[in-house]
Amino acid sequence: MSKILISPYAARLFDGRESPKRYPYWPKLVDLLNKEGYEVVQVGVKGEDRIDGVSQFVIDFPFHKLKELLDECVLYIAVDNVFQHFAHYERLKRGIVLWGPSDYKIFGHPENINMSRGMEFLRPNQFQTWTEWEWNPAAFPYAENVLHEVVKLNPPALTARTSIGSYATTST
Repeated sequence: MSKILISPYAARLFDGRESPKRYPYWPKLVDLLNKEGYEVVQVGVKGEDRIDGVSQFVIDFPFHKLKELLDECVLYIAVDNVFQHFAHYERLKRGIVLWGPSDYKIFGHPENINMSRGMEFLRPNQFQTWTEWEWNPAAFPYAENVLHEVVKLNPPALTARTSIGSYATTST
């Protein structure tokens, strides 16, 4: 079974509110990934919630351990948080980054699949403080679209027909 690492949360705002970068479809995406035959491993920090359906929830891992864990996975999926920058600077594998109001052309890395709903959902001033911006769940790509990109990058190790399509070969 192929493993996918998820880094689902961005840090809370200084005023204690959830980040506007919070992806609203994690439970659905994890469920879809599980149904396709992927094992999902979640990383994060103390105080974050475990997403239903993940096989492991690893918190407060040092960077060298995160590198080892990512080596066991076929790819990672993250929001606009520190994990995508960590993977980039350590020259680790590419990932799928889920963007809401931040512009991936400014804050993303070109080796990743950077998914957003469109320019109309971006903050007009990309450098304003996050406390001045409200969370908008409509700004994020749908779970089904993310799953489609995952399967394109790394088909599940199945020879049977799946909800995305049929595969003639197996993948490790």
